[in-house]
Amino acid sequence: MGYYEQSVPPVRDTRLKIGDSYYGDACGLVDCGREGCLLQKNRGFWQANACQMALTLMMAATVENSAIVVHAPGGCGALLHSLSVQSAKGRARRGKEPKPVPWLSTNLTEADVIGGGEKKLLETIKYADREFRPEIIFVVVTCAPSIIGDDTEEVVRQVRSQVSADVVSLYCPGFRSRVVASAYDAFYHGILRGLELSPKPWVDYRPLPQGSPDAELAEENYRFEKSRTVNVWNATSIGPGDEEEVRRLLTALGLKVRFFAEYSSRDELRMVSEAALNVSMCNVHDDYMLKFLEEKFGTPYVIAGMPIGFRHTRQWLVSIAERFGLEKQANALADYEEKLAKEAIEPFVEQVRGKKVLICGGVVRVGAEATMLAELGLHVLGIRAYHYDDGAEPVFEDVGRNLPDTPVAVSNQLFELTHQIKTLKPDIVIAHNGTQGYIAKLGVPSVQLWSVDSPFFGYTGTYRILRRIVFELKNTSYRERLSRHVRLPYRPEYFEGDAFKYIRD
Repeated sequence: MGYYEQSVPPVRDTRLKIGDSYYGDACGLVDCGREGCLLQKNRGFWQANACQMALTLMMAATVENSAIVVHAPGGCGALLHSLSVQSAKGRARRGKEPKPVPWLSTNLTEADVIGGGEKKLLETIKYADREFRPEIIFVVVTCAPSIIGDDTEEVVRQVRSQVSADVVSLYCPGFRSRVVASAYDAFYHGILRGLELSPKPWVDYRPLPQGSPDAELAEENYRFEKSRTVNVWNATSIGPGDEEEVRRLLTALGLKVRFFAEYSSRDELRMVSEAALNVSMCNVHDDYMLKFLEEKFGTPYVIAGMPIGFRHTRQWLVSIAERFGLEKQANALADYEEKLAKEAIEPFVEQVRGKKVLICGGVVRVGAEATMLAELGLHVLGIRAYHYDDGAEPVFEDVGRNLPDTPVAVSNQLFELTHQIKTLKPDIVIAHNGTQGYIAKLGVPSVQLWSVDSPFFGYTGTYRILRRIVFELKNTSYRERLSRHVRLPYRPEYFEGDAFKYIRD
């Protein structure tokens, strides 16, 4: 049985060569990943780790006209209070109605853990359908029902004939994987199994009699439109500003652009199959879904890193343009955009040249960001990726060629991040959101690696991040005062040893 036929999706730990504990350089990381030694690395101590349920919820909360049933104890759904606000903001920025996300919890108790929670789940799904009338009900299966063995898939199968909504099960118990990126696969696995991904006659189009002139003209128009349509796959870390920049560049090549799957509706998702090409904006994010669409509908795909900085943006554009015979136009567009962008960033480049930077966050983004900033004259002290897998290999091959001596770590541990900052003494840290508090307490300026409020992709993104770096370097008083009065939870002697001394083979 293939992955796509299974009710429960595979985790990245079994599907890919993967690791979350490493320190060395980029070339060593690539070799270690290929040879499998990365799988043998572990830690003697962990401060914390991420739960893949959180990321699956972040994606599900963006889907239009949906409701979420969290099959879990009550506390597991707490994140949705903030996600509802984030999702409404994202909808508004994309010109959609900023509605709150309706969600319910089965609120499993100790008695349910002993006796099973299947009845509660069935009743909650029916209530969600009756009360909110959504188009899609996401059933989020968490740790507790997975441990006690609730037959969630059977409940979902039974209830589908009893409700008007499409019911989609998302299996994301946090204990199954140490790699939070498994959450992407869990979300897409639910989508591809629970929703129709091809258009319906009389709903999405009106069938015409075969052989009629109107039918022939409609078929010709359809083939032409499909031949220029590109599906671009987004993620929570890719904001509307990034989507606008990508749309602007691809539209300039004469292509029609649609974004999936976040902030899409059920009707829009049915059109996924009607495209000439699927395009990823992150090697880690989309491979599971894009491989399925190629297998199911024969739609080819491009996974070519992130369009960050001049060189990576050009490579990304050309890799797409090649599929349509537009390489010449893509290079001409890149030449024109680079000329304008270089003039715009020139004042900022002079102010950041030679500044020492530490970069940490998602594996593809940190690799692309590091080479971009190095090309602009910054000194990259180190790169920290939250995890590493096969999809990131081309990115770190590029890092190895361009930054062969730069230390590379695979780590999502805050105690290792704080140690690196204290030891390396960077002028600025480019970091994943959620870590800025720790960095500020060390008195060091920081910029978020991504933000939904600002573009980071393409030529606009290069301008924005440089402007932000300059701003942070000039406005350091708050962090300096904070570091004098707030302590981190580590003893001074901890910072005297090796930052990665807990990594074991």
